[in-house]
Amino acid sequence: MDAENAGNFNVIQYNYHGALNQAWKIEQISTNVYRLESQNPYYQYQGRKYLSVSEYTDDVDLFYINSTYTTQRWNITLNSSDGTFTIKSLWDNKVLQVENSSTTSTADIIKATSTGSNSQKWYFEKIPTPKTSKIALENSLPDGKFWNHSPSDSNSVTSIRSSECTHHGTGVCKNANGVYDGACGCNSYSNSIQCNGFAKYIAKLTFGTDVWASAWDYSEDETSLYFVKPGDYIRYNGHSVFVVDINPDVYTFLVAECNFGQDCVIKWYRTISIYDIMDTFTHIYKSPYVFIS
Repeated sequence: MDAENAGNFNVIQYNYHGALNQAWKIEQISTNVYRLESQNPYYQYQGRKYLSVSEYTDDVDLFYINSTYTTQRWNITLNSSDGTFTIKSLWDNKVLQVENSSTTSTADIIKATSTGSNSQKWYFEKIPTPKTSKIALENSLPDGKFWNHSPSDSNSVTSIRSSECTHHGTGVCKNANGVYDGACGCNSYSNSIQCNGFAKYIAKLTFGTDVWASAWDYSEDETSLYFVKPGDYIRYNGHSVFVVDINPDVYTFLVAECNFGQDCVIKWYRTISIYDIMDTFTHIYKSPYVFIS
């Protein structure tokens, strides 16, 4: 179920991509009575974010919270035969359904009299808790500090210093085998130096797996940027970033990064527009699940 990224408050069916407009917070009001809140940044900012039924038609969309009416209250019942759920409105006892039993993306979600058909059955998938919280990441990799170490010391991904290294970009950061091993003083993670290693290191801390693991999806398709989510790794213009949040306009996002604007420096929450990087976009690793912390 997808809160459509068109600013029209519409709710649709769409192929899974895991971005925030497909994430919902379920709030229990009383016994088997729930409210469903879209996590789409645009609708969060607007405040019109709760799954609601029309009082006059079979439309289902997002609306401002109303603590009195039952148009935003739902019974969620397990179908024990197949592990799916039925979501029934307390307003008129109709259930959520994909319009015309469509199996295509962008089909509208409506309410209808319950028939038990597959178009009225839903799965819930819990978003796992990240291995490391956003606060813990920021504390261990502070903004404005430098991700490097003394050349006299061994490479250490946990080494944080107060100044940039003096040998940065001198060409001495590869070993005899041509591998970035961090021996020069620039930190390295898994043979990836500075911005690349930093973004991959944060990804590993967050999800417990490396970006090349099977849980991550790799794409060189620039249109994948339209579905970027917190937790994704992006490579563009020779630079790598880790996405930490999405802005309400849904076309700009905030990143954690290293070695942008100053050698070795760590930065949090720089804003990037997908339109600014599309021409130099190289690839994206889509995280196993959205990073909510």
